[in-house]
Amino acid sequence: MVSAIILVPVALAAVYFGDWAFLLLAAVAVTFMACEWERVTGGGGVGRHAFIGIVTVLTALAVVSTGGVEPALALVGVGAFVDLVVPRKDGTYSRWPTAGLIVVGVPAVCLVWLRGAGGGMTVIAWLLVVLWATDSGAYVVGKWAGGPRLAPAISPGKTWAGCVGGTGAGALIGLATAILLPDTSTIRTVLASILVSLAGQGGDLAVSAVKRRFGVKDMGAVIPGHGGVLDRLDSLLFGAMAVAAMAVASEGTVPLWP
Repeated sequence: MVSAIILVPVALAAVYFGDWAFLLLAAVAVTFMACEWERVTGGGGVGRHAFIGIVTVLTALAVVSTGGVEPALALVGVGAFVDLVVPRKDGTYSRWPTAGLIVVGVPAVCLVWLRGAGGGMTVIAWLLVVLWATDSGAYVVGKWAGGPRLAPAISPGKTWAGCVGGTGAGALIGLATAILLPDTSTIRTVLASILVSLAGQGGDLAVSAVKRRFGVKDMGAVIPGHGGVLDRLDSLLFGAMAVAAMAVASEGTVPLWP
């Protein structure tokens, strides 16, 4: 609870000010997530693959902050290939570093790109609120209704009722957004919110699957009582990619407006 009281205002302030503040927060988050990923999937401490990931993504963020999203994503692709061909300390090769760079790097580039676009502050704020509402709705409805497990082999605590409750909460945020913002398509905003909600829940399950694969409870311990940065941002990573995909499909604008 104390961590949330501190972190939420920091995140909202970075979204509001944008530019260097948002870029700095993204860079800090990327650094932590890259280290957490290698520490868990590499079976030891932070080493060369975390370094490759951090340098690659921070460079990509610098590029996308100037408006070059395609070159930034290309940089992530190059870094992912380097991760694939560089061996670990024990001389073995693994796809996990490449997967981690993509999981962390692509969403980070998407977020900085979306924030720098027209209406970026509103889009990022909407994305965050939809995901926060989804998380809260899934928890409340899941605890109240119980029922069949959503993915017992990956995350035993999640239920189908919680999934429906979280998605419904996200849809309500979409409806509220359409009411509050002028010239906003209600149908598009609600549908976009549902897609973001489902993508966020998918991200949560994906990171849970990685933790289950490597037998850990949390990806890190930097946030007291909440695990690591990856544990907190798993839904945001996938939600950001969903919004970016919608923006690309809509020729550069998030489909909240007609």
